[in-house]
Amino acid sequence: MLKVNQIATPSFALLSYIIQDPQSTECLVIDPGAGINKHIRTDSMDIKAVINTHLHPDHTMGNHLFAGKVSIRAHPGDSGFVMRAVHSTLSTVFTAKIPPKISFDLIDGAQITLGDTSIEVLHTPGHSPGSICLYWSGNLICGDTIFVGNIGRTDIPGGSAAQLRESIGKILNLPGETKIWPGHYYMDRYSSTLNDERSFLTWVAEKMA
Repeated sequence: MLKVNQIATPSFALLSYIIQDPQSTECLVIDPGAGINKHIRTDSMDIKAVINTHLHPDHTMGNHLFAGKVSIRAHPGDSGFVMRAVHSTLSTVFTAKIPPKISFDLIDGAQITLGDTSIEVLHTPGHSPGSICLYWSGNLICGDTIFVGNIGRTDIPGGSAAQLRESIGKILNLPGETKIWPGHYYMDRYSSTLNDERSFLTWVAEKMA
C-alpha cells in the first residue's frame, strides 16, 4: 500500500504530495511548491520522478530542486507555446530561476509503476489543457481539477468549462470509496471521498451543461 504524505504550503494554500512505496522506498513528488525543500532529501530519497498535474507556477515552483537529478513529467496538453511561455515567465518571476526541462509524456491511460503498485494517469482537462489526475486503488491525486467542495477555475487561459464537465464525469465513474487528494486546501479542507463529493460534483456538472 502506497503511503501518501500531504505537504501544505501557506503560499497559495497549496498541497504537494510525496507518494512512497514502503517496501521499495521508491517515491514520486507531485506538484512541488516553493517550500518543498524542507521535506525533500534528494541525496537520500529514492525519487523516481517529479509529476506536475498541470503547469500553473504555484504547482511547479519547486521543480528547480530536481533539475538534472530526476525526470520532471507532465501531460503534453500543457506543452503548447502559450502555456509554456506563461509558465516560464511566471516561474522565473516567482523563483528567480529559469524553470527546468519538462518531459511531456504522461498521456491519458499511462501507467506509472511505484513498487508493486501501478498508478494510472487520467487526463482531466478543463482547468488547463494538460491537467491530469493520478489514480490507484482507493486514491485520486486531483491537482486543480476538483477540490473538496469545489472545482478548478476555467476562466483563465487554457480553461474550458465544457472540458471540465467531461473530466468530472470521468472522475464520477471511479469507485465511491476513492479518497480525494486535492491540489489546494481551500477553507482548510484537505481531503474527502468521492462518495462525499458525488452530489456536489453531479450538481456542478449539470449546471455546466
